[in-house]
Amino acid sequence: MQDRDAVALDAATVAALARLLGYPPLDAETAARIAAGAGNAVAAVRATATVPLFDAEPGNYLAELERLAGPEP
Repeated sequence: MQDRDAVALDAATVAALARLLGYPPLDAETAARIAAGAGNAVAAVRATATVPLFDAEPGNYLAELERLAGPEP
């Protein structure tokens, strides 16, 4: 079982995704830097996100999004 806090994005995956999306080929160093940056971004969001924010049942997603949006001006 994978550690929930680990981000499984490597340079090969980044290069493959870039290729699939039609970007020019990435060299290994660029792909590794993108993978590291993406991993750091995910870790930062996980570190600041609160658990109750993500505990909604699937049937309650719309209501939860409306609650998070707050009152209309």
